[in-house]
Amino acid sequence: MADVDKSHIRWRDSINIRFGFSGITPEESVMLARMRLKEQFPTLSRPEQCVYVIRLKGDVAIDYRDDFSPVIYIGEGNAAARLHSHANWIAELLVAVPNAEIEVRVADCVRKNDANLCQYIEADLIAMFFNKYRCLPWFNKQRETKHEGKRTYTDDVLKDFGARIGKVQGSNYIWAIRPTHNNKQSKAYYAGYKNDT
Repeated sequence: MADVDKSHIRWRDSINIRFGFSGITPEESVMLARMRLKEQFPTLSRPEQCVYVIRLKGDVAIDYRDDFSPVIYIGEGNAAARLHSHANWIAELLVAVPNAEIEVRVADCVRKNDANLCQYIEADLIAMFFNKYRCLPWFNKQRETKHEGKRTYTDDVLKDFGARIGKVQGSNYIWAIRPTHNNKQSKAYYAGYKNDT
């Protein structure tokens, strides 16, 4: 099978969510996050065949072992439905970290006779992240090893993957955060540290 190239992975404009205020209830924050996701969601060629990367935007990143990255989740499938369900922890993070902003980049992955391309791309993005940071992104529960390495990519796609999982060039990160043990999201964070070999 030929290499996957940029014509097969169409990254859409970013979806940005920022509250910029405090004092709202958890229920209100989830409703607001869902509304902002829905308002900005791009029109896709194949809505069921997507890959998406959720990142912090701005000066704050996530502490991953001896390094940091703004990436907090890599997913695939029906991005609109999946993001609707992710709104719970997205909202919680935005309320807990004042002035934090979330950026979601969605790509529809379309290639003739390759209906499961998004599964392979997600697996390879997670594998690249794991190889670089020796853990999973905060809210990913597992590697998708059965789909890793099943597709090959052009050099410009691999470079783009590196940019999706790494730091934004020119950014001036001044904080690298992680949840404390009494945070209910700490279980998800530390689960990504298992199997670090």
